[in-house]
Amino acid sequence: MIEQSMDGLLFFRGAREVRECVAYDVTQTSARICSDGLGLLPIEFYVTFDNFRTVGRCRLIWRYRDDFNVSFERWLAPRAHVAVSDSDPA
Repeated sequence: MIEQSMDGLLFFRGAREVRECVAYDVTQTSARICSDGLGLLPIEFYVTFDNFRTVGRCRLIWRYRDDFNVSFERWLAPRAHVAVSDSDPA
């Protein structure tokens, strides 16, 4: 079996840190993710695989050391929102 992988970035609400990660078995609703040397991990956080064009809001399902599984609660498109907001004459 050949596994496809995707490079991504993890980030957390209220934190300035962004962590690199690799995701496997990615679907619209879940993924298995690995991030080397990750310390504490909140139950809810965010991930992007396309340089912030879309952002997945994640919920931690399980974790063992640097590997964990997430479910995606929803997908956001922050850049589309910014583009609409910037064009509004206020």
